[in-house]
This record gives sequence, C-alpha cells and structure tokens, in this order.
Amino acid sequence: MTPTLSGIFKHAAGTGGRLVRMTNTTTAATGEHTTEGRPNSHTSLTPHLVASPAREAVELYSAAFGARVVSITELGGLIGHAELALPSGRFTVSDAMPSYGLVSAEPGDQPVSLSLAVYVPDAEAAVAVLTAAGSTIREPLTTFVSGDLFASVVDPYGVRWAVMTRVEDFSPAESERRVAEWAAAQG
Repeated sequence: MTPTLSGIFKHAAGTGGRLVRMTNTTTAATGEHTTEGRPNSHTSLTPHLVASPAREAVELYSAAFGARVVSITELGGLIGHAELALPSGRFTVSDAMPSYGLVSAEPGDQPVSLSLAVYVPDAEAAVAVLTAAGSTIREPLTTFVSGDLFASVVDPYGVRWAVMTRVEDFSPAESERRVAEWAAAQG
C-alpha cells in the first residue's frame, strides 16, 4: 500500500517519530491565525516543488528570489517539507520521495507541464544567481509589452521559472491591452 501524505504528517509532526493524534474537525476554521480555512500568512495557492537535493534548492531559491525559510521538516535525513516565504506568497519544497509518489523533474531544458512565475525586485540579479548555480536560460531577459522585465529559466532541479520585475507602471487594463495587441500581431 502506498503511504499517504496525511500519513507523513501524522508521523512527522511528533517528536521522535511518534504518532500524533489528528483531529476529526472538518469545518474551515476562522480565528486569530486563520481565515476561512487558510492560515493568514498564506495566499490561497501554495505550490509544492520536488527538487533533489532539496537543501540545495532551498538555498538557491533563498539567494535568487529572496525567499525566507519559514520551517523545515526532515524525514529520515531528507527534507519532507520546507516552507519558503516570498513578500507576497509562499511555496514549499521537498526531496524526491518515490514511496509517496513525489519525484523530481529531470534536469535540463525538457518540455514541462508546469512553469512558475515569480516577481522579484531585481530580475537581472535573480537570473545572475540562477545562472551561476547552473540554470539554463530559455528566454533571455527582455522587457515584454506587459511592462515586465522577463526571463524564462530552468533551474538545476528541472523547475521552470518565469522571473519578472515590473519595470513600467501600467494599469492592469493597459497591460492587458498591450498583451492582446501583441498576441494579435503574432498571427
């Protein structure tokens, strides 16, 4: 039988690997730290990346994106869950754990079904850090019609990123208009 993620957290949450009691509560909590079932420190979507070795990935994402490590949970010498905070969002990272159905992407510029977009204060600096760590540049830095300085990068763990800094202060409507005009010209 394949272990479930709830099984991971039942065992990982306790000290010394002991099983901790899980609650049977199913109603979304709202209180001092939670709003409608979402921790106040989180946005509604928290991507989880499988990147091995996760410890190196966490260091890279901290250096490139300014991500702050909130917590790390280790399972048998591997990172089972590392939570990283950005100025406006969070994401999590773990090592590959095939027994839990978590596998890493293949390194290199492979076709992907997922690409993450991240806004940073300085896209040039972020791309320089990623490149120094062995990332592959798919699309070099350029200012797109939306007003974003943009590059597409595949990191050493096979994760594809759109790294962006808004460099022109357009309204959402103006940015959408410019992108639609650009798209129409593409044929």
